[in-house]
Amino acid sequence: MDISEGPLSLKDKTAVVTGAGAGIGQAIAQLFAQAGAKVVVADINADAAESVAHAIREAGGKAVAAAADVSQDVQVAAMLDRAISEFGSLDVLVNNAAIFPKKPFLEVDAAFWDKLHSVNLRGTFLCLREAIRRMQAQGTGGAIVNISSVSSMQAVVYHNATYNASKAGVNSLTKTTALEFAADGIRVNAVLPGGVLTAGAKAAGSNIELKGPIMGPGRIPLGKMGDPEDIAMAALFFASPASRLITGQLLAVDGGFQVS
Repeated sequence: MDISEGPLSLKDKTAVVTGAGAGIGQAIAQLFAQAGAKVVVADINADAAESVAHAIREAGGKAVAAAADVSQDVQVAAMLDRAISEFGSLDVLVNNAAIFPKKPFLEVDAAFWDKLHSVNLRGTFLCLREAIRRMQAQGTGGAIVNISSVSSMQAVVYHNATYNASKAGVNSLTKTTALEFAADGIRVNAVLPGGVLTAGAKAAGSNIELKGPIMGPGRIPLGKMGDPEDIAMAALFFASPASRLITGQLLAVDGGFQVS
């Protein structure tokens, strides 16, 4: 199916995807390119970003890499300006960059808390602020997709309190900015993945035994963990004209975990 035409098309749109050097971000960047977008593959790992951008170009798409630490406002601004200078506009932003180390609640110190929130919450805030400024200046609206987590709504696994709190903040930012900038034609929505089998997720849990509700038998009614492509398809829906009348929404992609 050619998704570069029809309601899911991103033809002639410029999309910035953070944390796109691997996992969910990589899947989003690649799917957006298939939908016709000109993609800025942003990641703190410059080599990983370039590898993904190169693969998109090899497949016939348009992409450039941008190295950026989303917790740093100067780097965020430069990343978004790169999109405009390279492709002429900023139409779509996907806030996907995140870290997710796990630590028992009573062992969490201020440094651990601050580091995780600096990427997951402050990074999302900075990217939202700078993207909205540029979209307002263009005067043509835009679509922003925040990648949150089902963990923001209820406990999924143990030792994840810091991460859960950061993603609850992302949900709040999603709704607040959706309300405040709707008059500018800027839509803001969030995708909430459940368990997704990525290399990063496996590494995050490698030093601690994963236990919690989602690990229990029968807790995922559809019977399987998610793949990065499952999240990418939801992100494409929110980024595309298919969701033109939708803003401020939180969409769980969790195999039914929340209703089990």
